[in-house]
Amino acid sequence: MNDNFGSGTEIDPCDRGQLRQHLEWFAGADSVTVEADGRLTAEFGGSTFVSVDTDGHVWTGMPLHTFEGECDWLAFDHDAGEMHVGAGDETVTYSFRRP
Repeated sequence: MNDNFGSGTEIDPCDRGQLRQHLEWFAGADSVTVEADGRLTAEFGGSTFVSVDTDGHVWTGMPLHTFEGECDWLAFDHDAGEMHVGAGDETVTYSFRRP
């Protein structure tokens, strides 16, 4: 896991309770849904979303780009409005900024 996010909080994407709590802080409690397969999705309006399945697979959508991939950890910096997706040793593979 990566400790380079200062006041950010890093979590295991398979920890559903912690993930849901952070997604609700990140997007708002009314913006997070649980799909029948256990996937948690935070919607920000339009086509902007973050979705994480029970195995740690992440999908994101933004008007100009998308991301899909496996992750080992997620780091939330709620003050900066950022979520970082990482795989492997301290490698950030993707950063999502809250619109």
